[in-house]
Amino acid sequence: MLKRLHIRTLSLCLMLIVALAASAQRGQIADRLNKNGQVTVDAPKELVKRNNANLNKPQSSKDKDKKVKEKDKKKAENVNEDEKLNELDEDTTKEDKKKDEDKKKEEEKKREEITPKKPKLKHTSQQTIEDRSVGFRIQAYSDNNYKTAKASAQKRARDIAMKFPQYRSYISYKAPSWRLRIGDFKTRGEAQAALARIKKVYPNFAREMVIVRDRINIWSND
Repeated sequence: MLKRLHIRTLSLCLMLIVALAASAQRGQIADRLNKNGQVTVDAPKELVKRNNANLNKPQSSKDKDKKVKEKDKKKAENVNEDEKLNELDEDTTKEDKKKDEDKKKEEEKKREEITPKKPKLKHTSQQTIEDRSVGFRIQAYSDNNYKTAKASAQKRARDIAMKFPQYRSYISYKAPSWRLRIGDFKTRGEAQAALARIKKVYPNFAREMVIVRDRINIWSND
């Protein structure tokens, strides 16, 4: 009997110790059983309060300055990137403009090569005829077609003047033909040298061109 009482007493003491330990732990960690029988552990109240206090704690001026500096740095980086992009766009635009200008210059050069320039005449309106004498001229065209002969003679005179502005052209009509004669050559040798140069440039006119004896003009600077 005594032995049983002694065992019960010990059991009660152990239960009290366990209960006291459990109550002490409840102050720090709260255990909960959910519907599924799982245990959820809550953080100690002191820790929760401390975390909340840290969240609600106002930021220091150093932290604010640091954040402001970071924002300013990001803004500056963005501005620099925009400036770089603008510079690249400007460089590209300049290159495109230069290419367009070079292209225009090439086109103008080609156009100038194709388009004959106006002849720089050796003779001027200030020159006067001092005398007339017998000499030689090159007959470059002669035709009796009353519809086209005059225009053809004028066109050929312009063509020859483009390459040989030093030689004067004379268009005249002697029934029934219009004719074109070139130059005022005092000797046949001068006329032959000029004829060879003109034939070389205008081989299509070669068959029609001949040297003829004619009355020529003696100009003031000749």
